[in-house]
Amino acid sequence: MLKGQIVRCMKHPRLLLPLVLLLCAAALRAEPVKPGRIVLLVDEIKQIRSFPVVLAERLGYFKADGVVVTVMNIRDDATTADMLMDGRVDAVMAYYHHTVVNQSEGRNFETIVALGMTPGAKVLVANQAKDKFKSTADLKGSRFISGGAGSSKTTLANYLVLAGGLKLSDYTRTGTDGREKNVVTLREGKADFVVAPVPDGDFYEGEGVATVWADLTTVEGTRKYFGALFPSASVYMTTERANAHPEIAQHLASAFVRTLRFINTHTPEEIAAVMPDEIAGKDRAAYLKILRQEIPMFATDGRMPPDAAEKEWRVLTAANPKYQAVKVGQTYTNVFADEALRRFP
Repeated sequence: MLKGQIVRCMKHPRLLLPLVLLLCAAALRAEPVKPGRIVLLVDEIKQIRSFPVVLAERLGYFKADGVVVTVMNIRDDATTADMLMDGRVDAVMAYYHHTVVNQSEGRNFETIVALGMTPGAKVLVANQAKDKFKSTADLKGSRFISGGAGSSKTTLANYLVLAGGLKLSDYTRTGTDGREKNVVTLREGKADFVVAPVPDGDFYEGEGVATVWADLTTVEGTRKYFGALFPSASVYMTTERANAHPEIAQHLASAFVRTLRFINTHTPEEIAAVMPDEIAGKDRAAYLKILRQEIPMFATDGRMPPDAAEKEWRVLTAANPKYQAVKVGQTYTNVFADEALRRFP
């Protein structure tokens, strides 16, 4: 049929240009636009929570289709929000709650692929207080070492208190002065709990001052204490850039969906073997121990569970009413993860 159209156009030159335009449009539809270079900013690339970005790079998923993905570490001289807003970076890998915080401040950030589904942390109780706190309902009057008001550690403490049917005013929190000082605080009975991301929990146990009270590294433990998953590590962009350059969002989503599949179909030993020495360090056995604890955080396929995002938003709102105006459905999209899962079944 196409051959016949071309012959007719050759007999009638005025018809040739429209046909050429039609063929070009069809070709563009058949051949998706590919990004040339993408800049991804990572919140502390050497932290264990960021190992999927290193894994994606080592597996070659970033450079698929000839794309160049430049990975940058977070900087002290410029905020991630500013770098994303002014176009210095295309996307950021950090915790999901940043999209809520920034949307409340007028910046339209949305998660394009959800990586972590647990906090990747443990809540430990001081040994002298462990008989006092048996469940979340017992947390009234408790004292947490959890950092600043807007920190992810404090969000976890808030979540636990609210899960116990209490108000945020029913507990107190203190900042964190580093692990060594936290040990002293726990030992002297000046705090009851400490929120500890992997691998800090092992440190407090090793010092003999605290015991794991709530293991929030696994999907099972997170559901047990929160009643839902907890979106944590994610890759997000400005909504405007994701709309203007969906090829960038799609490339990153595809790379990370493939990475998540690798994580969930390979042993910790196989994953550790891919990691470079500058990330894993010289003590491979120690790195493998930490990696084993962090891997369950990424037991997902890249899609954001709406109920988990909604519940986390409600906890954030309980601590800061300004988040109430945020439309949680606009803080993420599953379009790109869905397409990645279709392309890589």
